[in-house]
Amino acid sequence: MTSSLSVRLVSHASILVETAGCRIWTDPWLFGKAFNDSWSLLGPVAWEDSWLDSIDYLWISHEHPDHFHLPTLRSLPESFKQHVTVLFQENNSTKMFDAFRRLGFPRHRALPHRRLVELVPGTRVYCYQVLPMDSALAVQTDDGCLMNLNDAELNARDCRTIRGDLGRIDVALNQFSIAGYAGLAARDRHLPELAGRVLDNVVANHRDLEAGCTIPIASFVYFSTRDNRYVNAFANTPAQLAERFQREGLECAVLFPGDRYEPGAPHDSGPALERWAEVYGALDELPYDRGETVPLDAVRAAFESCARDLADKYPRWLLRRLEPLTVRIPDLAVTVRLSLADARFEEIDSASESGSRQPQLEVNSQPLRLVFAQPFGMQTLGVSARLLVHDSTRSWKLHRILFSMYNAELYLRARFLFTRGNWQMLRAHLSGGLNQVLYRLSLMR
Repeated sequence: MTSSLSVRLVSHASILVETAGCRIWTDPWLFGKAFNDSWSLLGPVAWEDSWLDSIDYLWISHEHPDHFHLPTLRSLPESFKQHVTVLFQENNSTKMFDAFRRLGFPRHRALPHRRLVELVPGTRVYCYQVLPMDSALAVQTDDGCLMNLNDAELNARDCRTIRGDLGRIDVALNQFSIAGYAGLAARDRHLPELAGRVLDNVVANHRDLEAGCTIPIASFVYFSTRDNRYVNAFANTPAQLAERFQREGLECAVLFPGDRYEPGAPHDSGPALERWAEVYGALDELPYDRGETVPLDAVRAAFESCARDLADKYPRWLLRRLEPLTVRIPDLAVTVRLSLADARFEEIDSASESGSRQPQLEVNSQPLRLVFAQPFGMQTLGVSARLLVHDSTRSWKLHRILFSMYNAELYLRARFLFTRGNWQMLRAHLSGGLNQVLYRLSLMR
């Protein structure tokens, strides 16, 4: 028996979900690069402009630029922007809804955590938020349910909660390969372990959700700068996922851009696997950018501005817990010591004792400047894998946690913390929020 539900792969995490009553387009990315020009689309994009007229809803899973891709969203025609409704998670901030308005999308709808929302008769959506910013979306009809996990990292308790809320999950769409790297120096050991954990998670999510079928998405990219291309050698392929699912006796369906899947209908993954094999076999032939070099003064200015803003939003005792970081900037051939506690940025004399020791981090000038120039800069650095970590100290991990809160607008000074938005988000996540936070912290290696 076939379903009134179907899904078509457009690119990466971008899919078209169609029901008997409406059509939903997720995370549009049709051209260009993402994450500080560090990721590029892998494989062709399957797109026809004529589809725009029949799309009713646009779902953005979270603000990472491979999902909230500004160049694509800006390029969409005015007529589409006026009629489509943007769906986004309801959280403690209005910044994304403000951004949608600036992009020319006047119609949007906030999706509450763990509630079924009817879009049209016979089609309901369900948003499951994963702190601090990710979200998954279920599309449920009277005879089927599709769950787009995207790159929300769900654990067993999350999946049990979702199953309790929704019942049967016919199709799970899930990230299947490396989507960033913390930069640990022993790459040949850590990256295979990371790739293995991602596949383990796809299998675990499938089982914990009791899904009928899993479709791999959200990993059809390649690391496309000269200082991050090393990650590509360790990427999982659709063939590896298909082989793993076959060994486990589980059902998966591999799509190539343009392919369509309908729950309950026969599906042959063979042609898609053959085409993906050609794409992955040509990775070394794809373009890789050298990356821009910026002056040290530009890095310093961004750091000092960021330090002032952090001092305004977080208590001083917390910032003092962050020991200074020593960072080698290879393209400028300098080493600097950075202290957020007192906004100190100093170049280290290589002849000094501290300068002669191996730095904690190595980051080129442009991505280092971005860390401090934008609230999302630290996360971009890790996702883009454009760093080398020689000493993964407790202080470095605390820096990452702080910047994750900073980007999520979770500020700890009282006048920012005790806001209506924060209380609403806390109340919505009381049953599972601590579980998610602890799980995410355990992944910070």
